[in-house]
Amino acid sequence: MKFRIKCHDQTQSTVFDGIKEDSSVNDLKKQLTKQFSSLNNFQFHLSLNGKGALDDEQTISQSGLVNGDTIYILNDNPDDHAIILPLVPWTDQPLTLDEVRDSHTYPVLVYRLIEDSQPETDFDYLIIVLHALMLECGFQMDTENNYNIKSARKSSTFYVIRYRHKLCDEERTRCSLALMKTDTLVTIDGVVNAISQACGKLSLNIGDYLQMHKAGTSSTTTLPYRELRTLSRIFKDNIANRLLCKLLEQSRQCSTATLVGLPNEIKLRLAKYLPIKSICMLQLTCRDIHHTLNDNLLWHDLCVRDFDKAAITATSNTIENCSNEKNWHKLYGIIYAQKQASLRYQTKSSPYFHTAFLSIAPPTHRVLFPDPSNAGPAGFHPFPPAIYRPIPSGIFPATMIPLPPCFHHVWLG
Repeated sequence: MKFRIKCHDQTQSTVFDGIKEDSSVNDLKKQLTKQFSSLNNFQFHLSLNGKGALDDEQTISQSGLVNGDTIYILNDNPDDHAIILPLVPWTDQPLTLDEVRDSHTYPVLVYRLIEDSQPETDFDYLIIVLHALMLECGFQMDTENNYNIKSARKSSTFYVIRYRHKLCDEERTRCSLALMKTDTLVTIDGVVNAISQACGKLSLNIGDYLQMHKAGTSSTTTLPYRELRTLSRIFKDNIANRLLCKLLEQSRQCSTATLVGLPNEIKLRLAKYLPIKSICMLQLTCRDIHHTLNDNLLWHDLCVRDFDKAAITATSNTIENCSNEKNWHKLYGIIYAQKQASLRYQTKSSPYFHTAFLSIAPPTHRVLFPDPSNAGPAGFHPFPPAIYRPIPSGIFPATMIPLPPCFHHVWLG
C-alpha cells in the first residue's frame, strides 16, 4: 500500500510492500521506523486528521485507512529535541558532511550528536560539526560516549576535546583539539599529546558556515549549517589529516601522506604520467613500490603511450608466449631495444654524421627519482630526446634528423 507521510511541514510519499488491509497500525509504525531513521528517536502515534491518534491494535481497514491516504505523525513530547530530525529514507541520507547538498538532509551522525549534546549557541553548533568531521576520519573521543561533547566544554567560548584513533592503540598516542571563540572568529589548534607538539592551526568565521535563524522563526526541521563541503575540505586538510599522520608516525606505522602509504590504485595512476626512466628508478627505492609498478596493465598502458600500434602488433606476433596473457613488461623492453637500435643505425647512416666533425656534449636529463647511491659523472644518455647532427662549415643550420614514421618519441622527461 502507498501512503503520504506528513510530519510538521514535510511530506513524503512511501510504498509499504508488506502492509495490507488486514495489517495492524502497529505493523505500519514498525515499517515507518525501518524506512525513516529519524522516527527511532522519539515516541509517536499515527493520525488521519492530525489530531486524534489511531489505535495501534486496530487493522488498516478498521482505522479507515485506504490506499493513498495522508498519515500524520504525532509526537508524544512536543518539546523533544529529536523532532528536528528530517523525514527522509535511509537511502537518501548522505554518509558524510561532504555529501550534504541542502539544508534539510544531514548524516545520521550529526543528528545523534545534536540529540546528545543539545547545543544552545552558534559556537556549540559549529563544535558539533567539527567533531563530526573528526569522527569521519576515524578519531574517537577519549571517553566512553563519542556523541556527548558536554564534558569537553570548559566555558561558553572554549572547548578542549581529547581524541584517540582506531589505528593507534597505544596509550600515549593521543591528540587534542583546542577550540576558542573570539567574537565571530573560531581558532582551532591541534596538539599531539605524546610530544606536546602543535600540529595544525585553523581560523574559521562562524558566519561563513552557520546561518542562525531570526527570532520568532521556526527552526525545528532545519539546521543552521551551510557550505559544509568547503568546511570539510579545509578542516580535514589542515587539522584532521595532519593529526592522523603525526599519530601514525608516533606509533611507527606507515603514514597515508607518503607515497608508500597511498593505495595501489593511486600509485598506478601516478606512474602513468612519469617518464620511463623515472619509473625504473622508482622501482629501485622500495620493495612495495617495485611489486606495485610490475603490474601488467600498467605496462600495457605504457606501451600504448610510448609506441606506435603497428610496432606493438609486429613485435607481439614474433614473441612466443606460453600463457594466454601477454607480458607487457617484457614486450616494452623488446620494443624499446628495437627502437634504440633503429635510432643508432639511422644516426650512423646519416651523411652528416661523422665523429671528426664536432664532439657533441650529452644532453642534460632530469630524473624525478634519482638514486643517491649511484651518483657519479653523467654518461651518454641511452636515448636522447632529440638527435642533433654536427654543424659543418658553411651556412647550413643544424637540424634534427627525422625519425621513422612507425615510432613515436619515448618520453624520458
